[in-house]
Amino acid sequence: MPQSPDAPSPNQIPLVVDLDGTLIQTDLLWESLARLLRRNPFWLFPILFWWTRGRAVLKRHLAHHVTIDPAALPYNEKFIAWLREQKSAGRKLILATASDQKLVLPVANHVGLFDEVLASDGKTNLRSENKLRALVEKFGERGFDYAGNSSADFAVWRGSREAIVVNASQTVLKKAAQCAKLGPTFTETYFPFQITKRFLGEFFIRSGYLVAILAGLLLAAAFPKIGLAGFAWIAPALILFAARGKNSGDAFRVGYVAGISFWLASLYWLLLIPVAGYPILGWIALSAFMAIYFGIWTWLLAGKIGEGNWARRNLWSLIGAAIWVALEIFRAHFLGGFPWNLLGDSQFKIIPLIQIASLTGIYGLSFLVVWFSLCLFSATRMIFSKPNSRYAWQTEIFLPLFVIAGIFMFGLAKLREPVLPGSILRVTLIQPSVPQNMIWDENANASRFQQLLQLSESALTNQTDLLVWPESALPEFNDASYLAISQLVRAHDIWMIFNADDVLPKTNPTPGDQYDYFNSAFLFNPRGEFVKVYHKRDLVIFGEYIPLVRWLPFVKWFTPITGGYAAGNAPVQFEMANLKINAAPLICFEDMFPRTARASVKSDTDFLINLTNDGWFGKGAEQWQQAAAAIFRAVENGVPLVRCCNNGVTCWIDANGRVREIFRDANGTIYGVGAMTFELPLPDEKAAPTFYNRHGDWFGWSCVILAAAIAIRRIFARGK
Repeated sequence: MPQSPDAPSPNQIPLVVDLDGTLIQTDLLWESLARLLRRNPFWLFPILFWWTRGRAVLKRHLAHHVTIDPAALPYNEKFIAWLREQKSAGRKLILATASDQKLVLPVANHVGLFDEVLASDGKTNLRSENKLRALVEKFGERGFDYAGNSSADFAVWRGSREAIVVNASQTVLKKAAQCAKLGPTFTETYFPFQITKRFLGEFFIRSGYLVAILAGLLLAAAFPKIGLAGFAWIAPALILFAARGKNSGDAFRVGYVAGISFWLASLYWLLLIPVAGYPILGWIALSAFMAIYFGIWTWLLAGKIGEGNWARRNLWSLIGAAIWVALEIFRAHFLGGFPWNLLGDSQFKIIPLIQIASLTGIYGLSFLVVWFSLCLFSATRMIFSKPNSRYAWQTEIFLPLFVIAGIFMFGLAKLREPVLPGSILRVTLIQPSVPQNMIWDENANASRFQQLLQLSESALTNQTDLLVWPESALPEFNDASYLAISQLVRAHDIWMIFNADDVLPKTNPTPGDQYDYFNSAFLFNPRGEFVKVYHKRDLVIFGEYIPLVRWLPFVKWFTPITGGYAAGNAPVQFEMANLKINAAPLICFEDMFPRTARASVKSDTDFLINLTNDGWFGKGAEQWQQAAAAIFRAVENGVPLVRCCNNGVTCWIDANGRVREIFRDANGTIYGVGAMTFELPLPDEKAAPTFYNRHGDWFGWSCVILAAAIAIRRIFARGK
């Protein structure tokens, strides 16, 4: 059809150009998000808040916090060349985009082709229908040509004279042709994941977060249930590899990302707690808090990671190991302590190696693993920086390998020590495997108690010296249960240890608060008489007590518990006089605490005994992780450890950390109902206390002093 004499020529029709995905092969929104999150992952929370107020608000806030270099953006060069031709022909070019004006103007100035810029302004998101209205109001219906790239541009094309399709799929191209007359197309280099690739490259690769996440997941895999101990020797090096070349703030964030990846993966069993809502909150909050320690570690080591001469590199490795240990011992004490999954715990299967804990405690093994890992990092750098030097990398790991070999020899010699003659204590452990949603059902208490008694009666068919019930097995300690327990022990002429609440008047009572409640272990003698009680000292935060609740009452809203326990103030020895045997009781996760177990073991202690309830965590890894840590309490103090659990791992561990027997049900799992009777050998002449038992965490606190000096020096250096 011939053109009307009054119709404008194509050069008189303004050409409107989209920015994101059209002029540039990326999206400024995602570029901004990647840069802001890379700078600090915690920006995620305000980002989510801004997003709830609308995309225009989100983009405006991002524009205030992010600067993007226009020269670094990937442009569609073939399309820009065509725009230059249109500009030279006298055509008016308008850049119309949903990106925020503050970010768009520098891009428009950099390109230098546009006569006018239309963009989002913090109130209106200039996209799709909103963009069409603005353009029709300015140029009239079909009064402009439009270059775009996505389904969001269909509405604009329907109101345009001609559709120019850039960097789009064939589907978009076909639908654009249905909206308006199809003009020139630039789709040859279309790649559907270009924006995703840019975002991931900026946020994960350049930031180091991808390697940090991998390091955190590898470290989690070093612990049970997966239990690949070798990953622990690699993960610290990977974390610092991700942080290399970064400033202190970026290094902290890399460490934090590695830490939160590790804790979220290794503490997944918190999600198995049969309580609605709170487990997710606790899982995220605890992981987020614990990750700070990883961040501090990388922050203190940031800068010239693994650089300098051989002596400097080895000093750096030793300092890095000492700082790691210092942070472990700090988190084992701060706010009551959470010594879960200390790095050395991952090596629990390597029996000769873990004997070093009898000298240094678990912290010595953590130090060894980190030291070797950082030397391995230096060795890897030598391989790439000096590929023609055959021995350069070997000198980096010679010293830690020499020390590890010496520790192995020490451990093997310790394992060959002759077994001293002595007596045998026959112990029966009951594992009732009570589901935790049942413990709140008072109507089920009577039947639960009868099942516990029946299980005990059936297990006491052979001569037993000591019967043990785990934490939370006894539904209620009242006159009736007291009488039944007394009759049980008298009938079988046995000692008995079990868990129940103890109630004592407060020293300074107040109206409505006159009693202290204790999570306790009780000892009964063969005559059915109460002998002694132990009050648990290390309470579970947000499980048995709420921190700072007196000053911050709102904290109790974040936990399902309504009351709280008081903490015991001293260890107790359970003396079984006629057997001439002393046991040191621990409750719940107290076998995770090196200091607590050490304080419990005296010169005349024959063994540690832990009563715990792991039924809260289903059939997850929690049971195995706690048992792995408990192994070190036996090695540190040179005494066996007996564990009686609600649903695993019920077992006994010898003084060298070897798990001698584990209870398994008829299906072969550690989680079922049943009982286990075993013979615990106890020498008549007790071995001398271990070096660790005599001197405590001397090694760990030495690392704390060193780390504190380094931190102070670093802080003052930054101040200058």
